[in-house]
Amino acid sequence: MPVMRKGVDPEWVARFRSTMREFANFPDEEWEKAIAEFAHVRIPKDGFFLRAGDVPDKLAFIASGVFRVFFVTESGDERIHAFRGEGRLISAFSPFLTENKSWYSIQALEDSDLLCTRIDVGTWRSQAECWRTLYAKYMEKLFVEKENREREFLSDDAETRYRNFRDTYPGLENRIAQYHVASYLGITPVALSRIRKGMQ
Repeated sequence: MPVMRKGVDPEWVARFRSTMREFANFPDEEWEKAIAEFAHVRIPKDGFFLRAGDVPDKLAFIASGVFRVFFVTESGDERIHAFRGEGRLISAFSPFLTENKSWYSIQALEDSDLLCTRIDVGTWRSQAECWRTLYAKYMEKLFVEKENREREFLSDDAETRYRNFRDTYPGLENRIAQYHVASYLGITPVALSRIRKGMQ
């Protein structure tokens, strides 16, 4: 279960603001008002930030740790859509925007620390312009990632997808289970092992 903590590490807040500046300019007054709504949430390894079927109402900045975004097929197989590590935002963005239940889950793959707040669509749309700009630009970023993912599966072989994974998520392979990497690539762990041996 997630554990809510009162204290927020100032270094995490500074890193959070630095990340947000990549998308929008936040006046000091607006930033201080907003960050007061965020709390430190610790999610242990294998714990969930969000489960499929939940109506999303949380937005979080990953201060430490790594998560997988995944769904379960009708046959019961898990498919990893993306990984999210330090410096990224997490939420069920499209379900949040459309006010629908999430079709995927977000699970911690190691003990993780978040700066987290609860929010609804109506509140978000009434926020200052800097937050609406952040949301629009972050959604653009996610759209580009989604297109690149689709292109990989349509045009690249498994080895190329594996190389792209290592470029996209440097160092992540040493932090997560190999079957998670295989799931992300859409191949079996045996096939992944074969690819790695061939590249050596």
